[in-house]
Amino acid sequence: MRGRWASAAIGASVARNRASSAMNQQAQANQAQQQAAQNQIEAQQRQIEALQQQQQPQPQSQSQPQQEDVTQKLQKYADLHQKGILSDEEFQKLKADLLAKM
Repeated sequence: MRGRWASAAIGASVARNRASSAMNQQAQANQAQQQAAQNQIEAQQRQIEALQQQQQPQPQSQSQPQQEDVTQKLQKYADLHQKGILSDEEFQKLKADLLAKM
C-alpha cells in the first residue's frame, strides 16, 4: 500500500511540475506577444508623428528675404564707400560683419 501512495505522490508531483512548466511557458509566450504588440504600437505612433509633421505647412524659407536684405545692405555700403562717406577700412569691416551673419 505504501508503494502505491508513494507512487501516486510522485506522479502528482510530476504532474504539478509539468503543469507549472507549461504555465511558465505560456506566461513567457504571452509576455513576448505583449512586447511585440507594444513595439508595433510604438512604431505606428512614430509613423503617425512623421506623417503629421509632413502634413504641417512648412514655414517659408527665410534665406531668400535675408539674402535680398544682405544684398541691399551691401549695395548701400558700396554706394556710401563710392561717395567717400565710408573709408576703405569701414567698408571692409561692415562688409565682413554683414557676410559673417549669413
